[in-house]
Amino acid sequence: MDQKENINVVNDQFGSPTYAADLADVILKFIEYPGNARGIFNYSNQGITTWYEFATTIKKLIKSNCNINPITTLQFPTPAARPEFSSLDTSKIVNQLNISIPTWLNGLERCISILL
Repeated sequence: MDQKENINVVNDQFGSPTYAADLADVILKFIEYPGNARGIFNYSNQGITTWYEFATTIKKLIKSNCNINPITTLQFPTPAARPEFSSLDTSKIVNQLNISIPTWLNGLERCISILL
């Protein structure tokens, strides 16, 4: 596996990383749902983290030696503006389907265990 020695990761943007397999499971629940679900539903794994914390967690799980440097959004310019806080309210989907949503850490651990 090729690795960089150093990477810079934004530490002032907050969100809820989502494991695609968890999202797929919820989509299947809607397909199987006997009720009449209408409207817009938000889904993301539970818990809030920064991109920096997410990256350092991945580093730990894969036992990487890469140095991860926290930086601000201003130090990492992108063409698109990024919100400081992008976590979603998942209460509607939890109530509609009567589900509990795994944490982003749990999803990440399951994903990494499959990849390694």
